[in-house]
Formats: sequence, structure tokens, C-alpha cells
Amino acid sequence: MKVTDIIRRAGRSLRQAKTRTLLTSLAIGVGAFTITLSLAGGQGGRDYADAIVTANTDVREIVVSKESEDVDAIPRYEEGGAGRPSQAQGGAFTQGLEFLSLDDLDDMATVKNVVSVTPNYTPGVDYIQSESSERYQATVTTFSPSVSLEYAAGSVDGDLGNDEVVLTEEYAETLGFNTPADAVGETVTIGATRQQTAFSGGDLERDIFSFTIRAVSSESGLAFRSQGSLLVSMETIKELYTYVNEGTPGYNNFLIASVIVENADQASAVKADLEAKGYTAQTSEDVLGTVNTFINVLLGVLLGFGTLAVITSVFGIINTMYISVLERTQQIGLMKALGMSQRDVGALFTFEAAWIGFLGGAIGAGLAVVGGTITNPLISEALGLGDIFLLIFTPVQVLSVVSGLILISILAGILPARKASRLDPIEALRTE
Repeated sequence: MKVTDIIRRAGRSLRQAKTRTLLTSLAIGVGAFTITLSLAGGQGGRDYADAIVTANTDVREIVVSKESEDVDAIPRYEEGGAGRPSQAQGGAFTQGLEFLSLDDLDDMATVKNVVSVTPNYTPGVDYIQSESSERYQATVTTFSPSVSLEYAAGSVDGDLGNDEVVLTEEYAETLGFNTPADAVGETVTIGATRQQTAFSGGDLERDIFSFTIRAVSSESGLAFRSQGSLLVSMETIKELYTYVNEGTPGYNNFLIASVIVENADQASAVKADLEAKGYTAQTSEDVLGTVNTFINVLLGVLLGFGTLAVITSVFGIINTMYISVLERTQQIGLMKALGMSQRDVGALFTFEAAWIGFLGGAIGAGLAVVGGTITNPLISEALGLGDIFLLIFTPVQVLSVVSGLILISILAGILPARKASRLDPIEALRTE
């Protein structure tokens, strides 16, 4: 018989036992549903992690710190020494890390392919105030063109001016602006206290810095680094840092620094050179790798449940095929008596198993795609991700799931197919 004839005959045989075929297919469909959703979640998670890293870092950036030789030791206080954390470090030491000095920054700059080295300036300002509002606590962060921002009003194309600031929607509302658009172009002041006077015991000295609001950023599912902070230019944040911390024991001592290389392909080599000098370096690829490791572990757990469902359904396929062979013993004997070969009989039952696998895979994977497509916007809205979807279905993955389940079903049907092919036609026709 032709292969196409055998396939059609297998389909007709399954249609004669619709309920049993459907139930068996649904059993394997549960595994297909779970595996398809797991693969989509893994793909979406990896893409989302990649988008976050890309949006919040420069792919040419290497974050550098310096480990203490004795990571278990608490730093010893030295009167008048430079080891005391400044306000830039939040007034506390970080166990296991040493501060980076200006000499360390110069040392990093000598590494081949390094374009710039910038310390992490985080000045502790006191407050922000508009012309008509009270004073509110504030945190200042450096604006970076490489960080993707979504704007509720205004925009920044390129670098931010030294007398400009980007507010968040929450700050704009708190400072008394009716809408984000009303805030753009208005003036706010930031107050900062010189810490040297606190160390010397003199009267506190405070200065006021004025800024024009360039834009108002809205909450984004990607740009986590800038959310909740006031964004100013690098020159401005350096000026604030100097004003607040100059003259204190911790001035010009930093926990981390940003090293920019010429192009992203050189990041790994520069990282190795920095580590050879005794620094701890982390590229954007390292961050992404850490996140992807967690995603892969979670994906493995979910795939395990799907695989368990598929394994369970395999026994259902075997049972269904054995019952089919027993019920059609006389039919098998008649087909053989009419000239159907042993090979064709085995192929008939093998294709029946393949049909069951195809139906189960198509139903399970199809429901996963439809359900995932419908729930994707709901998930994104609940998590505040905007247009970002966490379930990404690719044709290759869906087809791979269906094809894999067809293959598994064929393997499950081998033993029943062999039993059917080896039946003696005379004995089979005698069976009641």
C-alpha cells in the first residue's frame, strides 16, 4: 500500500473511536500546553531581561569595584583618615569592598581600549522645591543618553544641559504642577548642605541650585535605573558632589566606577585586564547572564512538569493502541488475508499513534498560543510593562513541540504496532 493510503486509513480508524482518541489526545495535549507556555515564558523572560539591560546600561560600560583583601574584616576607624565613608556612600561602609581612589581611576584609564573612567557620583542633597511648593526630600542621579526613558511631557534628545533637570511624574505632581506639561520650562531649586562644616563643628553651610525642568519622565517597564530620581547632567552631579563632600574624609573615594570601552566587543578583554590589576569588573553581558541563569532554572522546573505530563500520556497512548489491536484482531486478520503485508499493518498502527500525537500537540500548543496571546496584554497591564509581552511564541518552538510529541507518540506505539503486525491471519480470523 502507498504511504498516503495508510495515513488516510489510520485517520479513518481513529474517527471510528472518536471519544477514546480525543481523550488520549487531550492527555498528551496537557503536556503540550505546559511545554509551549514554558518555552514562550522563557523566551519572553530572556528578551525582557535583555531589553532591561540594554535600556539601563551602555553595552560598552564596565562597572568596576575593588575587593578588600580581607573580605570578612570590618574596616578599622582611623582618625582623619580617608577610609570613612562620605555622604556619597550613604554614611555606611560596604563589607568586602574597598573605596576606589583617584589613583585607582587613573590606573583604570591606562588599560588598553578604555575611553573614559567615571566614578559613581551620588551626592546627598537635602530637598527640592518649586516656586509654589514646600520642600521635599530628593535623590539625584546622573542622566545618561543610553538609558531609554519614556516621557510624559517634554523630551531630551542627546545630553542634558547643566542647568536642566528631568523630573518624574510623581515629583511633578508633588511640587504642585497640575499636569506634566505644566512643569516643563518651570524652575525648581535643590538645596544641599556642605558636609565639611559638620565635620569641623561649625555652622552648617547650605547653598541653593536652580534648574529648569527640561522634561517629565513617566514610569517605564524598562528604565528602572532612573525611576524615582531627579536626573541631572554629569557636570552638574559632579558639582553637587564636590560642594557636598569636599573637605570630608571620604571625598574622592568611591565604591564603584564606570569604565567605557571603544566598542562592546572589547568589553570582555578590558574586563580581564582590569581583573588582572586587582579590580572586580562586571559587564552588561555578565548581568544578563546572571538573570538568564535564573530564568533558565525556572524554565527547567516548568518544563519538568510538562515532561511529566507527556510521560504520563505515553502510557495512555500505549494502552489505547493495545486496546485498538485487541478490538480489531479479526480486521487485522482479514487485511492480511487480502494481501496486506506485515510491514503495512505495523505502519498502519504507527501512523495511528502519530495522529494521536499530532492531535494532542496541536490542541495543547494551539490553546497555549491562543491563551497566551489573549492574556499577554493583561499580564503586561498588571505588571505595568506597557507594550512589553512576557509570553513570546515563535513558530519554530511551537512546531518543535508538536513534532516532538508526534515522535514520542510513534515510539509509544511501536510495541502495539509490532503485536498487530505479527498476528497470524488464520488465528486472527478465528478470534470472536
